[in-house]
Amino acid sequence: MKTGDRVRLIEAVDDTNLEVGACYDVYDVMYDGSIVYLKDGYGVYKVPSTHVQLT
Repeated sequence: MKTGDRVRLIEAVDDTNLEVGACYDVYDVMYDGSIVYLKDGYGVYKVPSTHVQLT
């Protein structure tokens, strides 16, 4: 996974309004790949990489 990829959220993330099943753009990826930052029209969200899959 890399910056600019499109991913689908497959598991809910606490304290966010991200919808399971929706697609988001990858804004950034932590150096070890364990965390991705997803961007939508409202901001950027920190999400475990296990909660997303590439579309």
